[in-house]
Amino acid sequence: MKRAGALQAVADDLTSRGPSAWLLSAVLLGFYLGLYLPMETARLLTTLGHGVWLLGAAIAAVTVAVHAAFARRDGTLSARAEAGLGARVFALAMATAGLSAWFARALEPAAHDGRHLLPSPGVTWSTPTLAALLGGALALGVFGMARVWRVRGDRGAMLREATWALVAAQLAGITLAYGTHVFDPGRAPAAGDHSLRAFGALLYLALDSKWTLYGLLYTCAVSAGGLFVLGRYLHNPYQVVRTLVVIGVQASFGFSVPVLLRLFAQPEYYLSYFWPLKIDAFYPDNILRDPAPFVLWSFLGSLLLVPVLGVFFGKRWYCSWVCGCGGLANTAGEPFRHLSQKGEAAWRFEQASIYTVLGLAVLTTVLVGLSALVGPHSALNGAWWSGAGDVSQWRVDGALRSGAIVTAASRARHYYGLIVVAVLSGAIGVGLYPLGGTRQWCRNFCPMAALLGIIQKVGRYRIRVKEDMCISCGMCTEYCEMGIDVRAYAQANETFVRASCVGCGMCAEVCPRGVLSLEQRWPGAAKKTAAASGLVQLRLRR
Repeated sequence: MKRAGALQAVADDLTSRGPSAWLLSAVLLGFYLGLYLPMETARLLTTLGHGVWLLGAAIAAVTVAVHAAFARRDGTLSARAEAGLGARVFALAMATAGLSAWFARALEPAAHDGRHLLPSPGVTWSTPTLAALLGGALALGVFGMARVWRVRGDRGAMLREATWALVAAQLAGITLAYGTHVFDPGRAPAAGDHSLRAFGALLYLALDSKWTLYGLLYTCAVSAGGLFVLGRYLHNPYQVVRTLVVIGVQASFGFSVPVLLRLFAQPEYYLSYFWPLKIDAFYPDNILRDPAPFVLWSFLGSLLLVPVLGVFFGKRWYCSWVCGCGGLANTAGEPFRHLSQKGEAAWRFEQASIYTVLGLAVLTTVLVGLSALVGPHSALNGAWWSGAGDVSQWRVDGALRSGAIVTAASRARHYYGLIVVAVLSGAIGVGLYPLGGTRQWCRNFCPMAALLGIIQKVGRYRIRVKEDMCISCGMCTEYCEMGIDVRAYAQANETFVRASCVGCGMCAEVCPRGVLSLEQRWPGAAKKTAAASGLVQLRLRR
């Protein structure tokens, strides 16, 4: 029997919550906190000083206490296991704190020739850094192509191994774009210059944003992870088409279109996001700022497209085909899907948390809308209080108590963005992939998933179970990224629909007997068809 190589050992460790998984989680958490909350992170670490160790110990203690409570209820409590968990959580907290401070500094613009830029474009990285990154990309590319050659003839395996070469090309491209002057046009284009060189100059300048860099990294992760998924499920047309659509939507609507809009001095707009996920779509100041076609698309998409398609296709049309959050989970997050928490406790937490966030999204939107209608210096007149500074600087109508409304709306807007968008969507949503599985954000906090889940329960989408065929292997439940106990429904011969199901189709993919299938059918349609066809036809249809 051939022994697994070192690479396979690392992969097994990474997908089994080993030390490498905890390290990767710390890097992801640190990156998102440094990206979204650089000032808050720096202020917290400066205030705490050496007390950050106490914060880490407190986080570890709370985590162990909660985990021990559930373990005691399940009869699996172990003092050694809880002590080990506490040590790992403490190490994770400390590593995250240090990495978040480093990323906050690294992503801050640097002054260069009168421009404020990231470490580049415009600022060449040190020669050792460039040599290490480009040399590493070259070595990774050679390694990837060698592995592709080794499995030639097997298309699926070739695609999976080609992921290494794609990552190498992405690393080289990002290094050249942000670390050298190789793409630098040398000077800004003259006014009225519409040449290809002028377009290249504008595109180069468009890279001058940490959010553009983040979008580029995000798109690279989706495309590289998508190539791996294509290789793994090349035999399944549903998974192939779904993955290609996810990559295409992220590359176009999630990255290219916003960058092109920025090139032509238009507000960045993401066509693939709708309210309540894109909560600022209904903010009055954004409605007044954005071009009319974008505003119309926001309203039609949020109020018409989302609910109508949700009724006919369930939440999978959005959560598994369009949304960038789900796109990252089903591509780069594919190796971690089996780590999602199962059981009643996880389900109860999911119910409480996701509908709470939906309620907060609705409340915040209403408050912001109301605040725009009161006071002579409201958002409708072009003035807006962002949540920072003294609200008294804006004159308001005291008779309407609009000052209180503006204050409440601004604070709700600020803290929703801080907690829900930055921490839950970014840091927690992606940072815990290696430890808690994918879809942490989609399953527990996403307001769009909550809204579509409600619609899905009364719509046509459901998972059909073929009667008396389940062998209770449990593969469907293990690989359900939303933590649904699919096996229980299959054992009970019960066709079902769950609000949390995103229709990824993986339960049907891994089932060894083809017990499960995804369908669009009204609740009573299957029973009426069976009654009309008779028992013999029903048996034949299985």
